Amino acid sequence: MSSSNTPDMKKNIEVVTYNPQWPELFESEAKLIKQALGNNCITIHHIGSTSVPGLSAKPIIDILPVVRDIQAVDTATKAMESLGYEAKGEYGIAFRRYFQKDKNVRTHNVHVYQVGDPEISRYLKFRDWMRSHTDDAENYAKLKEELAAKFPQDILQYCNGKDAFVASIDSKDGFDGWRIVQALTDREWSAVRHLRQHYFFKSQADPYTWTFEHKDHIHLVFYKNAEIIGYVHLQLWPEHRAALRIIVIDERYRNLGFGSQFLKLCERWLLHRGFKKLFVQSSPKAYNFYCNHGYMRMPFNDPDGYINDLQDIEMGKFLTLTDRPKISVYIAMSIDGYIARKDGSIDWLEYGHLGDEDYGFKEFIKSIDALVLGRNTYEVVCGFAEWPYKGKRVIILSHTLKEVREEAELFSGKLTDLAAQLHSEGIKHVWVDGGVTVSKFMEAGLVDDLTVSVIAVVLGSGIPLFNEMSKEHTCRLISTQSYPSGLVQLKYEIIK
Repeated sequence: MSSSNTPDMKKNIEVVTYNPQWPELFESEAKLIKQALGNNCITIHHIGSTSVPGLSAKPIIDILPVVRDIQAVDTATKAMESLGYEAKGEYGIAFRRYFQKDKNVRTHNVHVYQVGDPEISRYLKFRDWMRSHTDDAENYAKLKEELAAKFPQDILQYCNGKDAFVASIDSKDGFDGWRIVQALTDREWSAVRHLRQHYFFKSQADPYTWTFEHKDHIHLVFYKNAEIIGYVHLQLWPEHRAALRIIVIDERYRNLGFGSQFLKLCERWLLHRGFKKLFVQSSPKAYNFYCNHGYMRMPFNDPDGYINDLQDIEMGKFLTLTDRPKISVYIAMSIDGYIARKDGSIDWLEYGHLGDEDYGFKEFIKSIDALVLGRNTYEVVCGFAEWPYKGKRVIILSHTLKEVREEAELFSGKLTDLAAQLHSEGIKHVWVDGGVTVSKFMEAGLVDDLTVSVIAVVLGSGIPLFNEMSKEHTCRLISTQSYPSGLVQLKYEIIK
């Protein structure tokens, strides 16, 4: 990894008592950052210890902007630098953009993530847990004060000392997402060594530990919640090529889709860094796995000239950008699986609202570039007092309608053609709504994630969420969230 992406290990560490001005400092800085990031920025959160009233902290404001496109943040570097920030790249965490303000006396850290990245939920859940659990907050403050006194200029040891405590909160606060980070802490390097030794080198000594310090060898660990469940060793070659030296999922988590997810995320990570091809020397046992993920027989052409096992099969893949936008389903249903009464009415949705509860909808709708509605959903929406999708592109699917209101447009072709068309027009995130429409997109293999809000009511009959489909669709639960109204929100990723 380049120096701009590797954390600095020597810093002055000072933990001070809570300053009530910290929220104001966040608000004023957030306005400037929003301007610097432009329309790409959806919202900005105050995170970290300075966001927890009463909690002792390093006097550095941690800020988390949520953006539509993480790679587009790179075009805002000069605007951030004009505010006094230094761009640090990912800085050890995959798919992040990190900025630090005032190099000599740090005042602000900015952690930018793309909407939908599980790290956003992790930061917010940790913050909210600390705000509502004073015992844990006090213990955290005491731990940080002790570590700062013990390691006043060693941020690595300071992080190592906090690692187990932070992981314990991650396991309690409901975070259930994935994370990919460059191995840094003692716990992460211990996991790397264990997974390499246990699954690959077994009784013999690992001959490649020297790669742990080599800039062209990348060691990433894969978290599920607070637990490290996977590891990958990538080697960066010249000419936009890379080699997948090792990828492994702990056997307790195999056959659950995590291997596929990890591989796709590694491919995406390499693609973001400009790599065009990924090569692997596959064992015969893993051959079908790679074939199922688009790899084909291809000369390995190792520039270092290492001799591989004669049984290994040389394979490779051209890494390409997706040819369609991200497609999400965000929908409410009754406990018994209905999204509307038989007559199409949705008056019962009021049971799912209490006070100012938003259920994340405002942030979700900000991330959306376009909506696709079925005819039935469109007709229900047309009955509203006001058009609810102002400022958004809305596409209505219908083979029978001749025209739609001026705020929308008609489409009656293949869904794959629609997805390709929207991609070519720069649309990055699409919301699909309506039972029939959702099922059609599922059948076409175009849905990436589902957010289902279960309302605390049993309707007994009505229009079901899903129509009959010709094949099964496996999903992975990403998170659950319950609300005082009784609504339970379930977020799933579609396993392809």
